[in-house]
Amino acid sequence: MDPFTMTAVLAAVDTAASGALSGAAGELGRRTAEGLAGLARRAWRRGGGGEPPAAPTDDGGRRALAALLIEQARTEPGFARDLASWLRESEWLAAATAVPAPADGAARPRMLPPLTSAFTDRDDVLAAVTGLLDEGDGGSEGGASSRMAAPMALLVGSAGVGKTAAAVHCARALAARFPDGELYADLRGSAAATAVTPSEVLVRFLHHLGVPADRVPADEQGQADLYRERTAGRRMVVLLDNAHSASQLGPLLTASPGSLVLVTSRHRLPELVRDHGARIVRVGPLSDADSFLLLTRIAGPERVAAQRTHAEAVAARCGGIPLALCETGARVQVREQLSWESLEREFAAAVAGLRGSGQGQAPGMPDDADGLDDAAIPAIPVTYGVDDSPVEPALLATDLSYRDLAPDAARLYRLLALCPWPDIPVGAAAAVADTGEAEARRLLETLAAAHLLEETGEERYRFHDLVRLHAERRAHEEDGRGATALAVRRTVTWYLRLAARADALVVPGRWHLGPAYARTQGGDGPAGRTAEAARAALTVLRRERANLAEAVRAAEEYGFDEEAWQLCEAMWGLHLRLGFHDQWVATHLRGVEAARRCAAGIGDPRAEGRMRTQLAFGYMGLGRYAEAEAQLTSAAAADERAGHHRGRATATESLGLLCLRQWRYEAAEEHFRQARHALDGIAPGGDGAADVPRADALLAHHLGRALRGQGRHAEALAQLTDALARFRTLPDRDLYNEARVRMSLGETHLAAGDPAAARTPLDEALAVMAAEGAVLQQADAAELRARCAADEDDAVRHLRLAHSLYEEVGETAGVSRTGALLRERRAG
Repeated sequence: MDPFTMTAVLAAVDTAASGALSGAAGELGRRTAEGLAGLARRAWRRGGGGEPPAAPTDDGGRRALAALLIEQARTEPGFARDLASWLRESEWLAAATAVPAPADGAARPRMLPPLTSAFTDRDDVLAAVTGLLDEGDGGSEGGASSRMAAPMALLVGSAGVGKTAAAVHCARALAARFPDGELYADLRGSAAATAVTPSEVLVRFLHHLGVPADRVPADEQGQADLYRERTAGRRMVVLLDNAHSASQLGPLLTASPGSLVLVTSRHRLPELVRDHGARIVRVGPLSDADSFLLLTRIAGPERVAAQRTHAEAVAARCGGIPLALCETGARVQVREQLSWESLEREFAAAVAGLRGSGQGQAPGMPDDADGLDDAAIPAIPVTYGVDDSPVEPALLATDLSYRDLAPDAARLYRLLALCPWPDIPVGAAAAVADTGEAEARRLLETLAAAHLLEETGEERYRFHDLVRLHAERRAHEEDGRGATALAVRRTVTWYLRLAARADALVVPGRWHLGPAYARTQGGDGPAGRTAEAARAALTVLRRERANLAEAVRAAEEYGFDEEAWQLCEAMWGLHLRLGFHDQWVATHLRGVEAARRCAAGIGDPRAEGRMRTQLAFGYMGLGRYAEAEAQLTSAAAADERAGHHRGRATATESLGLLCLRQWRYEAAEEHFRQARHALDGIAPGGDGAADVPRADALLAHHLGRALRGQGRHAEALAQLTDALARFRTLPDRDLYNEARVRMSLGETHLAAGDPAAARTPLDEALAVMAAEGAVLQQADAAELRARCAADEDDAVRHLRLAHSLYEEVGETAGVSRTGALLRERRAG
């Protein structure tokens, strides 16, 4: 029976070309892909020439490669043995790239935000959602017996009417029917500019569903496919809050009929009804009785009892809008001398002022402030007296609460709202107000007590978008362009310094541009780096990721081009380690344009090439290689125009690395040689001169890999030996990269058929990786060492070492692979 069936070989080629090239399986993936490239080149040489094979990028190319390998194996026994060995290795790659099944109970996410203790009513919303579920249950105990897809309820209503609270209330009340957990995301869809991408949400959901960070696909389609796989057959609540459009929601919808999807939006989104059978549930203002009840709960029963009639009148003035009721109740609770009678007069005066001005809307607010699609949803009637806009009571209540603030709190309130920050940490607030963190903390607590800010986590806050719009308009009216721009600049600069400090710890030793890094060269810089400090710095970057993206956008909007591209530079470690490729591309597209404007003016002319090179790596992560190549070519040209030899060398080197991914080894070799030539243009003491020795060493390593890919093993060994010598003579020894070169030497000796020569460099690499605490790399070196063992005992010893190291870091695929190899050796 022929062992090389098209099904088996094509599956292996698919695994190597997709999983390995995306980096999903680390060094195993790289080696398996390079092994496939070596087999493809051997078959190509036997075939008589033409263009060398490149990594296949589509189904047709993969099928053609599989057919070529099968044909060669049937005519050459040695090739057949090697192909069989590679197929076995590819099985381990498939296991490494597969997402492990969660342990029992480990992936039941509980992401719902807490429900306020002052929540009131909404029994009609709960009844509507419960009825939707009951319709498809068919009376069965397990539910979902007659459904083909997950039931979906779309809660629509104006800003401030309490859609989120109603949805959370429903989800919690129905939790017993959905034992597999709850997923929640704020889609920030009050405007297109603030709406989050589906990919950002999918990454968070997958993490909470038990998918390790290194197993999350880089592209949105892959993320969506894995998300649906992980939620299939499960009974969960998925709450998608504040949606902007149906296209934003599409990838986030689970197909499991046993789940419930709750969506909140200010728009009716007819596509959800048409394509997914969504049931629209209107969320209107509270009744008079419930309005008074909510106001009483916030202000306190003792404050209401003395002036109940006036309190009821104030509740009516709030129009049944929970946001207005909460803000008003908070005013009464905080201001002990404020009477309900005087508060009623304030509302009346504010209404009269609007009528007299002829504005017909709250101060500083646009006519369409509610964001509702009025053609699709009739205006919700509110007995208010100015017009039928359901958000005006909230805006008036916000304005009255604002007038109560002390000047310093009012100023912070205004300036925080100049940008739609996803959330606000204390440090950023201190930068906005140009004050210390202790004072900023006090002011934030004041604003939260007045219900003008919501606390989202420990010392982190955010605006309701309607309140933020009020505050932003107040800022432009009261502070003026100069003061508002200065406040934004202080905040952007605070984020830039934060990111630069963290990045210097996450990726020490790399060359970078921008004055922000000058401040990182003390104890916070590479010299003070520890593994713990690096992990903590990466955690900071991850926590502030969305705010950093907003800082880039704000810098662009306000014309702070130097800060915009430097922020992108400072996010290199974040994206290199954690991915988030969609954000990477989005921020760096802004960075490129900011850098171009700088180059045209008096800014740093080197920045454009730097931004384009980094943008290219974002495209590489998404598998968009043509766009990556175009950016790198433009980067090299921009650096040449700027006379920046170091930048041009990096762009050209990166082109070589891209070619390595694509098996274009001859082109990679040429790019690496051109990069070396670019480094020769740096004069002693010139720009980038200090980095030249390390850059030369890295290029020698890359060149050795390119030569090995071509089967030129003797030349590859010479280059790798040269690379090792260069690393060993650096003033600041880079022991990690020295060990990487030793591993490449071992791989090259193995590829050349000389396992005995591979042992020494691999033994040396093992010792260095152990000393450096690089456990995964040490385990990988141990696996390689087992391949060139002197005898059976030597092989078993190194496999056991690799197995224990994989166990230490919880690398389940490595544990499984080395365990199976050990069992096979015992059985043999």
